[in-house]
Amino acid sequence: MKIAVFSLMLLLLMAASFAMAEEEYNFLKQGYSFFDTFTGGTGGAVGLLEPLQTQNPPFDFDFVNYEVSYAYLDMQIVNYQVISSLRVWSLTGGTIAIYEDASFDLDYGASPATGIATATNGTVALIGNISTAAFTFNVTSQTGTFSGLFTWTGGTRFGELGPLANVEWNIFHGASSDDQVNVPLGYHSRFAGRIYVMGPTATQDGSWSQIRALY
Repeated sequence: MKIAVFSLMLLLLMAASFAMAEEEYNFLKQGYSFFDTFTGGTGGAVGLLEPLQTQNPPFDFDFVNYEVSYAYLDMQIVNYQVISSLRVWSLTGGTIAIYEDASFDLDYGASPATGIATATNGTVALIGNISTAAFTFNVTSQTGTFSGLFTWTGGTRFGELGPLANVEWNIFHGASSDDQVNVPLGYHSRFAGRIYVMGPTATQDGSWSQIRALY
């Protein structure tokens, strides 16, 4: 029995020493999406990052002197389904990028082509590859959700990410196209959400006395 208790306490000590606590890193953003409604088409979105962030990556963007925009481009629709009031897109591939532009000229215009041109004309701060994504939209409630996975591959700020450059990041958006959000002509819906990752913090050691105090 003593050996069993000692073994259990040793395992707890090791867990206290090596357990990794998670911390979330966010880019908050808003913008507008554009999606073909057939299998074999493409999807994407453009918009702005927001300065009001609960937590930042290891650097802060300069929102005073630069317009910080984003673009998801060339996502391939591998399956599009109509299920009652739901429209469901399954996507793969494409790129994600964040731009810094001193001209503050983002214009959604009368079509996504204008939005893409004005959202991507700055310096490429971060760029990456999207692996998979999914978009579900309810045409009755005019709301939906978009989520995806990607990895950063470059950009002028890529090196500043440190260990966070080597992990898979997430995209999440709530989508809406009701009259209150004023979706521009040619776009599918308004996106509001975040680019984020759950990253480990430094290990925290636990002493033998601290472990014993738990019992």
